[in-house]
Amino acid sequence: MASMTHRERVVRTLSRQEPDRVPLDFGAVASSIDNNAYGRLAVQLGMPDELERADLNDPLNPSKDVTPCAEILEMFDVDTRTVQAASPVDSQAMVQTRIDEFTYRDEWGVIWKRPEHEDGPYMYKQGPFQHDGLTMADIEKYAWPSMPEASDSATALAARARKLHEETDHAIVLSVGHSSVAPCQRLRGFSEFMEDLVLEPGIAEALLEHVTDAIVASTNLLLSQAGSYVDVVSFADDLGLQDRAYFSQKMFSKQVKPHLARCVEAIRKNTNAKVVMHSDGAIFDLIPDLIDIGIDGINPVQTTAWGMDAARLKAEFGDKLAFWGAIDTQHTLPFGSPQDVRDDVKSKIEELGVGGGYVLASCHTIREEVPAENVRAMYESALEFGGY
Repeated sequence: MASMTHRERVVRTLSRQEPDRVPLDFGAVASSIDNNAYGRLAVQLGMPDELERADLNDPLNPSKDVTPCAEILEMFDVDTRTVQAASPVDSQAMVQTRIDEFTYRDEWGVIWKRPEHEDGPYMYKQGPFQHDGLTMADIEKYAWPSMPEASDSATALAARARKLHEETDHAIVLSVGHSSVAPCQRLRGFSEFMEDLVLEPGIAEALLEHVTDAIVASTNLLLSQAGSYVDVVSFADDLGLQDRAYFSQKMFSKQVKPHLARCVEAIRKNTNAKVVMHSDGAIFDLIPDLIDIGIDGINPVQTTAWGMDAARLKAEFGDKLAFWGAIDTQHTLPFGSPQDVRDDVKSKIEELGVGGGYVLASCHTIREEVPAENVRAMYESALEFGGY
């Protein structure tokens, strides 16, 4: 097959057609690389370890992950480039609500805090609805995020997307943040929201409705300007644990799916880009509903979770869905040898790449303990084994 551009390769793959080789991603969706692991990788590649390092005090990057620099992406012949929206409202709003050096309140009113004496990320602390006796009136009178008709940050994001689209042949990925579930879990508290779905479904529905309204408005604002310049739109909402989904299929279909469908509809209305959803965990039973609402691909394809065997996923859903990720970050990348990583890469290409439909990447963020030589082995072996 004739060589393709990076953009052609990714779009063809997400259309479940065979490209010239398996495309590669490094940090364009919700899975990237930890700040310290990135520093070690940069050193091994002969580049300064400070290169594009994350700012630990930056609330817009609570996880202290890094988007790799252009030089490293070029070195591994990565097919994607990313533009990211920091939040559903102007990112400046988060900066204006810093509580102290270690604590901030985000655009939803959720409080995050990082350790005062450790080199660690911001962690969820408390949501505004995390209390007993929550009423519908409390939800209705809350100061929900509102969208301006125009936004400097949305305009700047569109300009970055246009520049990448016009000056490179890479697939441009716009990450628009979370969809409906995660903000509700943080606003209400994880356990409280999950209990509400069963015991107080009216409360859960009201939260989902307000959150989805804000996300749809944000998506419309961003994509009305950037939609013509992006090839993939990704969003995240974790729906699974290691051994099960958060929801039964019946509950998901009735109570959650309609809100995710609204998020996808807002994307489709504003762009012809492919839609990729990030969800960790054991989500096998929910995948038919994700296909039904128009998802083109799932990430990160956590094959170590229950029911998420790569060959099974391809056999069951490969004619309707693409897979993005799958290289094991729980065992192989952190604790295996470079040869173990090479073996995992070869296996995943053989299982998921048949006939197209597979973008190779780690199956979640590459964490601090992952050796640099294993990251390098992943991308170098992908180029070695990924040709069609």
